[in-house]
Amino acid sequence: MRLIDLHAHTTASDGVLSPQELVRFAKDCNISVLAVTDHDTLEGLPAAMAEASQVGLEVVTGVEITAHVGDLEIHILGHFIDPDDNQLAAFLASSRHDRIERAHRMIAKLWALGLPLDADEVLSMARGSSVGRPHVARAMIRRGYVTSMKEAFDRYLTTGKPGYVERSRIPAIGVIRTIKDAGGVPSLAHPGQYSHDEIIPSLVQHGLMGLEVYHLEHDTESLFRYERACLRYGLLAVGGSDYHGTPGLRSSGLGRSLVPEAKFEQLRAAASASRTTASGCKGEEGSRIPRDQAGQGSR
Repeated sequence: MRLIDLHAHTTASDGVLSPQELVRFAKDCNISVLAVTDHDTLEGLPAAMAEASQVGLEVVTGVEITAHVGDLEIHILGHFIDPDDNQLAAFLASSRHDRIERAHRMIAKLWALGLPLDADEVLSMARGSSVGRPHVARAMIRRGYVTSMKEAFDRYLTTGKPGYVERSRIPAIGVIRTIKDAGGVPSLAHPGQYSHDEIIPSLVQHGLMGLEVYHLEHDTESLFRYERACLRYGLLAVGGSDYHGTPGLRSSGLGRSLVPEAKFEQLRAAASASRTTASGCKGEEGSRIPRDQAGQGSR
């Protein structure tokens, strides 16, 4: 039986391992299939795929995109996307620009709290182009303002804390459509973290194809609940470790939350069908929802 992990991050976003290091580590963990799903960027995929071809491991092209349902921030995973899709690339570039603006606003808030940070220092923490709160936290540790990532988040960088800045509100419907138009399969990431299962039926109506059932932060009750939801709404069951390599803050156990092989083959088949549909829609007017028309709200 193959070991399959469909949710992992590299230094292209907020992981601690480079794409090559992540692939080699996955191989050492006896993982056969690994999805690289960095936040709002595909930059880690070429290196990961090149390394995978050398060590004999299958890499699934993926991404994790931040979106909103009303006031609720959620994450949408895209698996088997076309990494050369120009519309997806433009969409993600705009999202990364929002991330940089958000980082500057967090830095300004921390300055007002008497915790000065240099913007270039924070951006240098992001070895890729997708900057996020973990990079701000690492700069805070370097300055001695906090002693750990967990302390930085708990005291300053989570919702309601004095250094927190909300992301731009990109509606989930636009993210789902963009992933599908790039030939990918959109799934709701770690639904147990939101405690708002009532959003699932609406997302299904707008094209959601899967749920991340298998996740380290889902207990047994949650796993069974989301397996039942998949059956109820005809959704695919995906999952993975959500590996970042940051102990105490993000899941660190690569390969500890695995997808059954039969579920993976269902995902692969759905992706093949999605690519066929996307190819048939290329060039059709209105087949995309441009990001600047997707209802972007306040930050």
